[in-house]
Amino acid sequence: MLVLSRNVNQQVVFPDLEVAIKIVKAEHDRVKLGIKAPSNVRVFREELLAANPELAGKKSSRHEARNSLNTIAVGLALLRRQLEAAGCRDALATLNRIEDEVRSFSRQETEQSGQSEPPAKSKNRQRMLLVEDDQNERELLAGFLRMAGFDVDTAGDGTDALDYLRGHLPNAVLLDMIMPRCDGLTTVKKIRERYSRTQLKIFAVTGHTPEELGCVEQQIGIDRWFRKPLDPQQLLSTLRNELIVV
Repeated sequence: MLVLSRNVNQQVVFPDLEVAIKIVKAEHDRVKLGIKAPSNVRVFREELLAANPELAGKKSSRHEARNSLNTIAVGLALLRRQLEAAGCRDALATLNRIEDEVRSFSRQETEQSGQSEPPAKSKNRQRMLLVEDDQNERELLAGFLRMAGFDVDTAGDGTDALDYLRGHLPNAVLLDMIMPRCDGLTTVKKIRERYSRTQLKIFAVTGHTPEELGCVEQQIGIDRWFRKPLDPQQLLSTLRNELIVV
């Protein structure tokens, strides 16, 4: 916690958030504050949040933006596969322009890895479990991976995933880290109690960094970490490399 001393009419400024807090009046043990913030920044008194915990539980606008971008990126990738299969050249040209715009906007949300896509080294079909609580993201990504040659089963959260794994052993689990009932970290821990890395790979697919969730992926049993919004072609390339059958 940062502790500051300020006089009346002095401010504390958060330039990255466009937020400024001004000391308007101070007397005895009470301080009056003036807060200037953009309209999309929510400001609450602590006691109001305590009385209405659902207010604090809403997703942040950045988290929602990353998820929306991810849905769009995966949907476009699936559409490309479908158009290529149908030989629709004019539609593909339009899709190219849309994807350029999405990639340009996505650069503001996540760093680019700069990796080029290596060729697939195996034509053997691999089975994976995709765990994602957002239905649109789940079905679009599953459809994209199926068209790319993977066998894909899906689960809506960690609890469903653990139920599935009691009777099935896929080659990999693609796991969202922020989910209801049983979150990603808890799911990884329970999977690793039963399966080692040589038996089952776990790939995190999330809008958060490991540091934001307070973990180190290798230490908790995650093999690779993919940030949303995804680059679907890069994801596909990495999965093909990681899931080679020797």
